[in-house]
Amino acid sequence: MSKIIVTGHKNPDTDSVISALMLSRLLKKEGKEAIAVTPGEINKETEFVFNALKEVVPEKKESVTKEESVFLVDHNELTQSIAEKENIYGVLDHHALAGLKTEKAVYFRVEPLGSTCTLICKIMKERGIELSTEEADILLAGIISDTLNLTSSTTTSEDIDIYYELAEISKIDVESFSKEMFEAKSDFSGKSVKEIIGGDAKEYEVKEGKSGIGVCETTSLKYFEENNKEVVEAIRKYKEENSYDTFFFGIIDILEGNTYLYPAGEKEEKIIAEKFSGEKKGDSYLLKGVSSRKKEIVPPILDFYNNNE
Repeated sequence: MSKIIVTGHKNPDTDSVISALMLSRLLKKEGKEAIAVTPGEINKETEFVFNALKEVVPEKKESVTKEESVFLVDHNELTQSIAEKENIYGVLDHHALAGLKTEKAVYFRVEPLGSTCTLICKIMKERGIELSTEEADILLAGIISDTLNLTSSTTTSEDIDIYYELAEISKIDVESFSKEMFEAKSDFSGKSVKEIIGGDAKEYEVKEGKSGIGVCETTSLKYFEENNKEVVEAIRKYKEENSYDTFFFGIIDILEGNTYLYPAGEKEEKIIAEKFSGEKKGDSYLLKGVSSRKKEIVPPILDFYNNNE
């Protein structure tokens, strides 16, 4: 068998990079040849985690050939992937299914959890694999990131149980470490507004082509308040440059658990008015209690497309 390339989605986040790394290690424990890669630049939170835990970031690889075997983690949508349906070896994910079709039978496991790292921990427990302190450290960081330290609406009882199991093994002080992670996540220095808008943008197949939904998690709204005009212009331009039918950008306030959702045009305004109970705040809509793109933002938008001719 050829080497298995394990990769998260484009615009990689912390859970995506860590789950790719840890799945590659699990495959190696089972005697398979595997390597983790990252299909894009890592963000500052991920950089902080890997530096703090003295881990090596997987090598950057932005494309694969049809001859290479690719294991997808933290996504199952080809528009978000560097893989093609011809070379998919397996999928490990916690998102909604997106109509993926493959040429042959593949390993496929998707569970409604708050983090892909939680799913990897479950698999390792099922197979009787004991975690080292270092493995517990980095898996815990992945769960902290994707569940916003268990405050996200996507958090399940299984995420919570595994979080505390890992905390007992880990040397991390979760409260101080999560605070440092979120501070790193909120550091926008050295980035253009365009990079912030597209840094965690995902594409979704819709009837009219593609819809894009970008989010940015932060502990402070100051940057966006001071650069509101540039943010609005960048959102509209990002939509045009990527030929999206619609594009939305959400600022997730980690501390308050709310989202400020920016529409890129009139159609987006219509969708927000129809599908969300948001209060207009300048150029954005305040969605109170909304903190998850996966669970609370994407489904209503896709439902609009599926139920409107």
